[in-house]
Amino acid sequence: MLSSDSSSLHSIVPQTKWSTQQMEAVSTLTSQFAVSTAKLQQLTEAFVQHMNEGLTAQKGASKDLAMIPTYVTGRPDGRERGSYLALDLGGTNLRVCLITLKGDHALESHQRAFKVSDHLQEAHVSKLMDFIAASIEDFITSEHISAKIVEHPSDSETLELGFTFSFPVTQTAIDAGVLLRWTKGFCCPGAVGNDVVQLLQEALNRNGVNVHVAALVNDTVGTLLAHSYTHPNTFVGAIFGTGTNGAYVENACNIPSVSSDAKEMLVNIEWGNFDKDKEFLPLTIHDNKLDRESINAGIHVFEKMISGMYLGEVVRNVLLNLIDQRVLFGGISSEILNKHYALETKFMSDIEKDTSSTLAATAAILQQEWNIRNSTVADREIVKTVCQLVGNRAARLSAMATAAVIRQGLSNGILEKHRRALSVGAAIVTVDEKDVINVGIDGSVFEHYPYFEDRMTEGLEELLGPNARHTINLGIARDGSGVGAALAALIATKNN
Repeated sequence: MLSSDSSSLHSIVPQTKWSTQQMEAVSTLTSQFAVSTAKLQQLTEAFVQHMNEGLTAQKGASKDLAMIPTYVTGRPDGRERGSYLALDLGGTNLRVCLITLKGDHALESHQRAFKVSDHLQEAHVSKLMDFIAASIEDFITSEHISAKIVEHPSDSETLELGFTFSFPVTQTAIDAGVLLRWTKGFCCPGAVGNDVVQLLQEALNRNGVNVHVAALVNDTVGTLLAHSYTHPNTFVGAIFGTGTNGAYVENACNIPSVSSDAKEMLVNIEWGNFDKDKEFLPLTIHDNKLDRESINAGIHVFEKMISGMYLGEVVRNVLLNLIDQRVLFGGISSEILNKHYALETKFMSDIEKDTSSTLAATAAILQQEWNIRNSTVADREIVKTVCQLVGNRAARLSAMATAAVIRQGLSNGILEKHRRALSVGAAIVTVDEKDVINVGIDGSVFEHYPYFEDRMTEGLEELLGPNARHTINLGIARDGSGVGAALAALIATKNN
């Protein structure tokens, strides 16, 4: 088992005596889940290649990375002022916010959540949009908001709104996007194939709500924008939570599908689908089993290796395999552990945090959550080691995706001044705080999983050299779907 303070996997050091069969089984797993520096380099090169293929692919062409232009041109620098509404629809909760930008990187946020009923998730889209319009009006009324009292950069009598819509869309402008399909239990007729901004604007007009939908963004782009307001020079926005995705800044001239006079544009990578044909990723039999049995087999394979929705299921598959080999729990499983997705990632986190000599907290989790009674200390050490193996691999693959995007920035010239510092073998340099590359990250895995940030940083150093630790700042971005949407509305209003 790894020592409890170790951020990466170098060796297994069991604190109790393991059988020969146990040692051999865990040694095999260690080899299967290891991602060497050479493998990380290969994956990074493939990722950058797929990014460029996605940027230049003809519309409708099959590609691993969608590389969706967002039509968001420019980034905030923290000096912006004004008040904007933000709407966040990503599931059963609808959130309406008023974001007041005060300049000097400061802001205030007021918000309310509204429950989207099961009925509305299946009703005609006009009913859903009418509900959203009514919720916005309710929020405006309750907060005593009007265009006349909020600080606003224009003389408009209309409140400007940024819309975070976390469903698959094809975006055609900063304020236009066609819904490709519903997910997350929604199936409202009349929406697929139509512009969701237009549908919402029509509902606002129909209900007499004096709000203009100025921008449509997804949560990853919002994360980049929100972090950029408090941390200028933010180049990457990333989600490492239940799911995963990334967005970054590209030269607008490198996006042939868009005609723009702007210097730069944010691109939504949709990196969860990287290597969909499984040519490069170090998949194990446990990953393949998870993918085959998932509701979206063959899709988002990369996401299934690093995101919170799936990490616990990978661990569960490994544990069942060890049980079948009779090297764990005496070869006996439980009815609960046999159920798909019974092992949530939050329990992996709790197990990795367990530093007691007998792993008592792990014993309690095994018994209370999965009805595994009478586990030995060796059993618990093996369980913890499996969690470490899966968690460490997730962090290193997350570092790979982040490093690939930064390499793209070095290549496209936006990060040119960092080229010499960010290379393997480079001499150690001092980086001024205002010159660091900021990466804004949202998501429970990055924020709460033990050692995840340390393991990512180690991977970045292997890929981008020893200066990566001081040149790249991995920071938690707050409320990308709220603050980020408001900032997108600001940018859209300013450009118009």
